[in-house]
Amino acid sequence: MMTHIDKFNDLPNPNGEIVDLYLFGWFDDKGTTGDYGLNVAPAHKTFQTLITTTYMFQSEPAFTLCCRPFKMSQAQFEYLQEHDLDTQDFLSNLGPLPDIVFSVNLSQHKDVNSALAAVSDLAF
Repeated sequence: MMTHIDKFNDLPNPNGEIVDLYLFGWFDDKGTTGDYGLNVAPAHKTFQTLITTTYMFQSEPAFTLCCRPFKMSQAQFEYLQEHDLDTQDFLSNLGPLPDIVFSVNLSQHKDVNSALAAVSDLAF
């Protein structure tokens, strides 16, 4: 029986089309992590959305938002979306996750405007 990893790796890429994606996630100072899933560029738009939403529900978030770059075929991206897999866990089973390229520690920002200003300082 083929696993999700086997199926993902066997997906054809007839046009050679590679999609630039970012895996958005979070981590806190206790070592707890999670992810929001993959999203297409530009990364700053997703950061803005995640920050705005976070501050709607948490007045003092105590975690760091981050993203890692990924490249995969459109078929592979669609497979992940269709099967509702735990994205970070699944991708970590394929090999080491890429380094974090952008992050914002929300615990250092007391309000949404301060956190959004920190995003504007990142070199996207």
